[in-house]
Amino acid sequence: MSHASTHHAPVALRGMGRAAGLLLSGAAPGSGARIDDGRQVDLEEALGRFKPNEAATHSLNMHLGKRLRTARAARGLALPALGARVGRCGQQIQKYEIGRDAIKAATLYQLATVLGVSIEWFFEGITL
Repeated sequence: MSHASTHHAPVALRGMGRAAGLLLSGAAPGSGARIDDGRQVDLEEALGRFKPNEAATHSLNMHLGKRLRTARAARGLALPALGARVGRCGQQIQKYEIGRDAIKAATLYQLATVLGVSIEWFFEGITL
């Protein structure tokens, strides 16, 4: 019995790799561009069915950054000192504080632990 397709992906995902410009697991080699730099790709976003709300994302980053700066200042920690405690440089902490870079969940947990606040504290008073 001969099969026209050599794809091993579930039926619902066959062909979506090419449409999204991605090479999904099981897609035929050479059938699409490969994202292999470690980024996690949201399938809906990759297919153009969902667009991230950049304004809300920026607002969240700004809020978390302000809360981070408040907690750091209250403890009298310099940027490099806080950065060293969570495995980041002072410049990266500054990027978090000004909202330029998003804080990953694991890093937020580390920051909360070092600063003696709960993760929930960072989200208090948020308005998106």
